[in-house]
Amino acid sequence: MIRAFHDAGLEVYIDVVHNHTAEGGAWHGDPATTGYTSLGGFAAGEYYVMTAGHIPVDGATGTANQVDYSSGAACDLVIDSLTYWTDVMGVDGFRFDLAPVLGRTPLAWRPDDWADQRRFFPQHPLLEAIARLGEDKQVEVIAEAWDLWGYEVGNFPPGWAEWNGRYRDAVRRYAKGDGDVQTFSAMVNGDYHHFADQGGPQRSINFVTAHDGFTLMDLVSYNTKQNDQPYPFGPSDGGTDANDSWDSGGDPGLRRARWRNFWVLLFFSRGVPMVVSGDEYGRTQNGNNNPWALNTVGMWNNWAQTASHVPTRLPVDPRNPAAFAYHDVVGQTVAPEGTNPLFVFAAHVTRIRQRDPGLRQRNWGGLVFDSGDVTYLFRRPDLQDWPAPGDRAVSLAIDGSPVGGHTYLVMINMNDHRQEFRVPGTDGSWKRIIDTAPWAEHHFNCWAPAEATVIGEGTYVAGPWSVVVLQGERSHRAGDGPGFADTDRFHYAS
Repeated sequence: MIRAFHDAGLEVYIDVVHNHTAEGGAWHGDPATTGYTSLGGFAAGEYYVMTAGHIPVDGATGTANQVDYSSGAACDLVIDSLTYWTDVMGVDGFRFDLAPVLGRTPLAWRPDDWADQRRFFPQHPLLEAIARLGEDKQVEVIAEAWDLWGYEVGNFPPGWAEWNGRYRDAVRRYAKGDGDVQTFSAMVNGDYHHFADQGGPQRSINFVTAHDGFTLMDLVSYNTKQNDQPYPFGPSDGGTDANDSWDSGGDPGLRRARWRNFWVLLFFSRGVPMVVSGDEYGRTQNGNNNPWALNTVGMWNNWAQTASHVPTRLPVDPRNPAAFAYHDVVGQTVAPEGTNPLFVFAAHVTRIRQRDPGLRQRNWGGLVFDSGDVTYLFRRPDLQDWPAPGDRAVSLAIDGSPVGGHTYLVMINMNDHRQEFRVPGTDGSWKRIIDTAPWAEHHFNCWAPAEATVIGEGTYVAGPWSVVVLQGERSHRAGDGPGFADTDRFHYAS
């Protein structure tokens, strides 16, 4: 199977859960009826976090059966399994669920010393051994860098990449108008503060949605989770109430625009973008944000939606079309029948990043255009100063020309009204390749450079809740960038 994926140009990553096992324990408290399925039947004290009375205890995973990495046997089990998956199966990388558990040593401390038991050790021998394995075997190792005992994003040792929950939270909040432009800019710039000593911005795995939580379309379609639903969209327990979501006022056109905004922001940020399968065509779970226990047709990818201009009006189950229905969160689009405009847009934005080395750099740039690296500069819409606290509109200039890429002017307007942006002069031309506003849906909100409208020096008015991207052919004047005055300090990169 993995060979077949490789033949198709796809890498394979395994989501590994080493923080707990699926022990059943004593059913209903009856010691005569047990459901041991993993390690507890023969070496519980060697593999699990235990109380002073040798009773399994859990605090970091929320699932019980927390594995104890004070134990050499437990550490060896992890390395042996990774080696097998790499050498025998040929996988390309691993994502570690609740990875801080692997950096703790509970049994090294007194059983009643919870403060030390919860301590995370970035130089834990197991974490360093995993990093060495990744380097030696040329596979990626990625941490979900938090658990119930702590939030460790940016604290894993060199060699690790990390899911960046700070990026998710900052971008979600700014995209619904909270105005925290400082945090938002820092995350779009690759979270320098937390990853400067981790090997580069590519160690930040940027995401807006993941397998846990809302889909991207649901993020812009619901204010609260909708988990208490009948089959096949529920019911399910749990799920966070802190979603930073907004239903876009119930307007399907605004939902589609905001969905596009997230896609542009993610793919023009420093770092590595991660998306959930199905988000590229507007998949919905009808607002369920915790479907972990629902292996149902309502939670599966419906590939027919990739070829529909009304994807959420298709049958949930083609074998029984009348049985279930999606909430029609996407609504009626203006795309031709048989074409999903969200899918077209996602492919266009993905292709821009894939083809432009300036958007895939492993180093942060300097603060001056023409400095030999890729510079990200944030300004207010008039380009006269740094963004101020509370600003809901910001210009971002990206100079990729030193590495053979393009220069972009990204105009981000998260106001509920139109916003005028200054378009600086250039010794070449600006071409509008993206405008996420509803007016451009007849054009799929994107244009190839050869077909794009030339935008001259002056101003551009961005619609409410929209992002516009101009691409420059030769887009900077020596020394100061396209109309951006240099300043002595880049506030969001240090």
